[in-house]
Amino acid sequence: MAMDERQAYLEFFGLREQPFAPTADPAYFYAAQCHKDCLFRLWSSIDDRMGIAVVIGNYGTGKTTLLRKLLTGMAADTERYCAAVIGSPIPSWTSFALLESIVAQFGLSPQDQSFVSYMEALNQFLLQNRRRICTLIIDDAQNLNKRGQLELLRLVQNLETQQYKLLNLVFFAQLEWIEVLRAAPNFEQRISTTSILEPIGYKEFCHLVEFRLFQAGAAPGQGPEFESSALRAIHAYAEGNPRMIVTVCRNILLAAAQLRARQITPEMVLHTIEKTTLPDPGRRARAAAAILESAPSTAAITPPSVNIPAVTDRGGMTRDQRAAHMLLRAPRERQNQGAGRP
Repeated sequence: MAMDERQAYLEFFGLREQPFAPTADPAYFYAAQCHKDCLFRLWSSIDDRMGIAVVIGNYGTGKTTLLRKLLTGMAADTERYCAAVIGSPIPSWTSFALLESIVAQFGLSPQDQSFVSYMEALNQFLLQNRRRICTLIIDDAQNLNKRGQLELLRLVQNLETQQYKLLNLVFFAQLEWIEVLRAAPNFEQRISTTSILEPIGYKEFCHLVEFRLFQAGAAPGQGPEFESSALRAIHAYAEGNPRMIVTVCRNILLAAAQLRARQITPEMVLHTIEKTTLPDPGRRARAAAAILESAPSTAAITPPSVNIPAVTDRGGMTRDQRAAHMLLRAPRERQNQGAGRP
C-alpha cells in the first residue's frame, strides 16, 4: 500500500496507526486469561530462579508476543535482570554449536575454542552476575529435537548455588515439542512449570478487537463498527487463533476502506475471507454457519450455494450495506451465468 493510500486508510477510520499490524508489538498485546496465567507463572518461575519454564502453543497463539512482553519487562530493570535470546535455533546444530550460540548471546568470547572452555566461561559469568537474575529465552524450541541438544541444556541448567539456579531457561515451542520432551525424561523432569496456550473465546476475541482499535487511536463515531454477526464469523473462521484474527481483521478493514464503509457486515467478512485466504471449505462453512446462528429468524442472509451468502431482501439496508451488497453480487451473478452454459 502506497504511503498516501495508507494515510487515507487511517484517516478514514480516524486511526493513528494500523491496529492489526502483523508484528508482535507489545503495545498491542491483549492478555487473554490464558496469557495472564502464563505470564504469572513465567514471572514467578523467573523471579524465584526455579530453572526451566516451558510455554507450548499452536501457531499464532501469542508465544512470540509473550516473549517480547517478558523482554520488555526485563529491559526496564537491567540491574535486576540479565537476559539472552536465541530466536530460532537451527535443527542441525550440534550440542557445541548450541553452546557457542548461548555463550555468544551473553556477550562472551572464550579464547580457547573447546567445550570445557565455553562451559567454564559461562559458569564464571553466571557466578559473577549471581546478584542478577540471568535468563536464557529460546523461541521455536521445537527445533531442539536432538538428545545431545537437550543434554547440553540440562548441563547448563545444572549450574547453581545451594539456594537457587544460576540460569533460568524459558522455552517457547510448538505442540510437537511435547513428544520430544516425553522422550527425554531426564530433561522433562527438571521443568518447573509448563503453560499450554489455548485459542481465545468469543468474548475475549471481541475485547481484543476493541483493545487494538483503542490502542490505534480510533475516535468515537469514526472508527470501524463490527456487526455482531460479523464478529461471530471472524471468530469462527479463525477458531480463536490470535494471529489469524489479526490477519483477517486487517484485510477486512482494507476492504471496508475501499468501500468507504465504516460498518463491517458479515457479507464483507465472507467476501474478504474468500478473496484473501487460502481455500478452506471447512473454515468458510464455520464462518457462514456462525452468521446464520447469530442472525434472527427474519434475517436476510440465506444459506449459500457458494462461499458468499446471498442477501435476498435488501429492505432497510443502509447505504454502506448496499455498497457491500453490490460488491458481493457480481461474483455470484458470474457463477449463476456460468452454471447456465451448456
